[in-house]
Amino acid sequence: MKISVPELQEGDNFLQFRETPSSLELTGLSVEFATDIPVSLRLQRRKDEILVWASASATVTEECSRCLKAVERKFDVEFEAFCDKIGARSEKGEAGQEGGETFVAFHDGTTLELGPCVREAIVLSLPMKPLCSDDCKGLCPVCGANLNENSCTCDRGRVDPRWSALEKLRKKEEK
Repeated sequence: MKISVPELQEGDNFLQFRETPSSLELTGLSVEFATDIPVSLRLQRRKDEILVWASASATVTEECSRCLKAVERKFDVEFEAFCDKIGARSEKGEAGQEGGETFVAFHDGTTLELGPCVREAIVLSLPMKPLCSDDCKGLCPVCGANLNENSCTCDRGRVDPRWSALEKLRKKEEK
């Protein structure tokens, strides 16, 4: 997602992009993107400094971490970025002092590459353990049945004999 810096006017600029997951290097994640990703940008240029407000949304298919069922959901992500010309901040102070959820990026005076910022914002917005629902019961650890769809008669109270030494310690602590 390359933006021509000389073509940006001083003040506000509004741009729309439609990026593929592969162009944002989002392939190989644990999710599949059902569509391209529309990205809306508001860029405010002040000489070499560019402030970016961005939003992206898409539909993804994820695997529930408890029952392994495919789940489709829509996500929306918003982020901000502060962009400056490479080397311009040396006399002004260290870049990145803005804090918060703002990304910091640099441009060479001709091209601003926002793809890495968009990618990072999307990856950070994805849940670490996606669930099909908050009350998902998951899979039976004995027979593998999906407990959301059927119940099973497996004895889940049986303890693996490798844990017996810890069980003895727990009982000793209770006394």
